[in-house]
Amino acid sequence: MDVLGRGLVPGELAMRLKDLVQDDHLALKVLTGHDLLDRRVRGVATTDLPDPSRFVKPGELVLTELTWHTGADSAKEFVDRLGDVAALVCGTALKVPPTDLIDVCAQAGLPLLTLPVDVPFSRLTEHVLRALIAELGSNPRRPYGGRRRLASTLVDGGSLTKLVDTVAGELDVPCWVMSATGRVIVGSQPLNEDSRARLAHTFLTARFLPGMVDGLSVFPISKGVPHRIANWFLAYRGEDVQGDSEDVIVELAALVALERSRMEAAHRIERRVLDQLLQLLESGDADLPGLVSRLHTLHVETEHGLLVVALTAGGPEVSVAVLDELLRPLAPGIVTASHAPGSWGSAGTGASGQGSPGTRAPGASGSGVTGSGAAGSGAAASGYAGSAGEAVALVPLAGNSAAELAEHLVRGARILEAGLGEERISLGVSSVTTGPAGLNGLIEEARHARSLASLGTGKVSVVTGDDVSSHRTLLAAIPDPLRRSFRSRLLGRLEAYDATNQTELLETLETFLEESGSWAATADRLHVHVNTLRYRLKRIEELTGRSLNSWDERVDFLLALRMR
Repeated sequence: MDVLGRGLVPGELAMRLKDLVQDDHLALKVLTGHDLLDRRVRGVATTDLPDPSRFVKPGELVLTELTWHTGADSAKEFVDRLGDVAALVCGTALKVPPTDLIDVCAQAGLPLLTLPVDVPFSRLTEHVLRALIAELGSNPRRPYGGRRRLASTLVDGGSLTKLVDTVAGELDVPCWVMSATGRVIVGSQPLNEDSRARLAHTFLTARFLPGMVDGLSVFPISKGVPHRIANWFLAYRGEDVQGDSEDVIVELAALVALERSRMEAAHRIERRVLDQLLQLLESGDADLPGLVSRLHTLHVETEHGLLVVALTAGGPEVSVAVLDELLRPLAPGIVTASHAPGSWGSAGTGASGQGSPGTRAPGASGSGVTGSGAAGSGAAASGYAGSAGEAVALVPLAGNSAAELAEHLVRGARILEAGLGEERISLGVSSVTTGPAGLNGLIEEARHARSLASLGTGKVSVVTGDDVSSHRTLLAAIPDPLRRSFRSRLLGRLEAYDATNQTELLETLETFLEESGSWAATADRLHVHVNTLRYRLKRIEELTGRSLNSWDERVDFLLALRMR
């Protein structure tokens, strides 16, 4: 998170690496770059992506748990892609980071620090963010005195609600912090549903931001991250905000982004628990007491029903953020985790800086916020898996039915559809369990359902556990050329015969199968005599070379009829 924002001069910030190293509560140990500790720290980011270049900025302190590390080549590539960051900090169960990483950092002139395993990343992140916020609020060069009050609101433990109310009072305009689905995160006054929908649509579709609709301006919280659908934005009465007041909006956006990152850091311990849970399930070594313990730590209850949701919406960071957002109204305490291909492990995302005028829409250069910034107590847990960027969430029903949950997810995804650009949202929803024993099976079911949903043609598609048990869903997974070939081989001669002779053999066959082979019921539905039906079925057998007395042959005919 780069907190300098618009109007600040690089070099104004006083925090240096040596200040962090000298703090006994952090217990940082320097492995390389002992002579580079005068470097200034401009922000903090967390990542375990093999290519961190899009999510880190010059001067940032980069935190990593090394889940990306596979050898010397990966170490060199990772460090090369960091650019001019202030330092790299490793938090790992290993006593010492890999030797190849130490050597690469030394050669690159990059300070490498380690954090003890008992010191969470959240402590270091919050320490840095609070120090930077304090500096932001005490900088004497800015003419606006309210700036200090804004920053001190967060430094003193104030909430986003208090921050927004302070700005609304200072500028005498209504102001809201909103998500891309139109959800009001905090606001100075109520906002009706139609206005929320129009604001979200404007935010998602505007080629450039800030934008405006119905006299309200739309200003992005952050920029330079994967996709706008993952971002938050400010909405305020723009016609009343001019001159220095515009700077206040910029400062507010930066502070909201900081607070979102602080929230994200605070949930890192819970994400590690989810990492361990998913890794345990994937290994097949999970014992029931250990599983129950981790679910309890995550505040995930199975007693009243639990299901799993899998989602893809582009890259892994976007997928996690979107799933988090879609579940937020039903499960306020989403916990996010991440997965490097091959093994579960933390791969958090870097927090980004403040928004600014001129941010492009997804069709140009998208705007968004990395990560999820969850708030509240954990009621569900989500993360992403594999190179396809699939997010997975464990969701207690908590009074909702599975159908209501699926409907809610699709409704939110439909709102985001306007801003998807070339991306698609594919959702898989598992069946429900009331105990933890079958959790691994539910995860596989949800992921399989998501894979089937991705075969759909719409921008948003969903497959549920009930759908997975239907032959129609399995047929959807068959490539179109193979489906056409199968249908043609079984039914082609019937279709040609009907077209030439104006007969209804295909309809007769379909009705016969739908009536489970009942002669009387089929004849009744077709309004024909049983002898006429007998003649038609005999003709079908002659043309196809198949027997309708065979169960296997009937199944083949039924599948062919469904392949349209």
